[in-house]
Amino acid sequence: MMAILRCQRNLALVGHEDPDCDCLGSMLALYRAFDGAAKNWRMLRRDPVPPNLRFLPGLELMLDPADLDMRPEGVLLVDCGELSRTGPWLEPMLREEPLYCIDHHATNDFQGAAALVEPEAAATAELAAALIFGAGIAPDDDTALCLYCGLAADTGCFRYLNTTPRAFGQAARLMGQVDLELVRIKLFEDRSFANLKMMASCLNNLAVDCGGLLCYSYVSRAERDRYHAGAADCHNIVNYTLALTGVKVGVFFEEYADEVKVSFRCRRGYRVDGLARLFQGGGHLLASGCKVAGGLAEAMPPVLAEARKLFEAEP
Repeated sequence: MMAILRCQRNLALVGHEDPDCDCLGSMLALYRAFDGAAKNWRMLRRDPVPPNLRFLPGLELMLDPADLDMRPEGVLLVDCGELSRTGPWLEPMLREEPLYCIDHHATNDFQGAAALVEPEAAATAELAAALIFGAGIAPDDDTALCLYCGLAADTGCFRYLNTTPRAFGQAARLMGQVDLELVRIKLFEDRSFANLKMMASCLNNLAVDCGGLLCYSYVSRAERDRYHAGAADCHNIVNYTLALTGVKVGVFFEEYADEVKVSFRCRRGYRVDGLARLFQGGGHLLASGCKVAGGLAEAMPPVLAEARKLFEAEP
């Protein structure tokens, strides 16, 4: 992977749909640190950037795929390992370009020319930082901010069980170049009016099952439309399903026009990556997601039925 980043020209960097901080931060950091502008790289993104992440430096360099102005000689998937996770636009655009991948998801099924995939890494930004430091590159302030934000976001500000010693070490090397208050506010405190209303809907719709081990909630399309809430306004609301004492697995449903986005979270001793894969989704052992066609009435019963099976062996 190091040789590709050092030498590859005309490379397209592509993240997953509905990009989060780790995805965007890793793309931006790799582009900047490995001098992507000089090597004629392009960063491609179709879905909008969540409002709280618009402070990340370099976002203006990202292109909509429809505006791509060159023929890539290679495609690097960042923070995802399957073409389907980038959205429906990428695969039809490809011809014979080699595919590369940098990712940390346990459900990665990448098939391509070269990959750096470490499910034990806290974030793809952890891998990006390791590559940058390993290349002897001293990140500038903007690169350091992107890397630190990716690390902080995917570890819940270094609180989650996925936090690794390497992630802590990288954060220590980066934090002297980072406005920590800015990061804390943007990633964990800034909330839109619509987001607060979606949180209220989630808490109002909360339900428990399996003797209190399973907690789930939802926001309907009508609730979202009432407050003009987009996907970014529902980000990480699933975490509230784990806040109830005794809950081991949380599920959150977001209803859209023709599909339902489902987010899973769980405590140590359980895993939800397999649950997500049953519905063609993926993610991590403790945090995963998928999309199910139809509305809440169609999506909730089969997903909850599979979630209950996680407790079949419980005493």
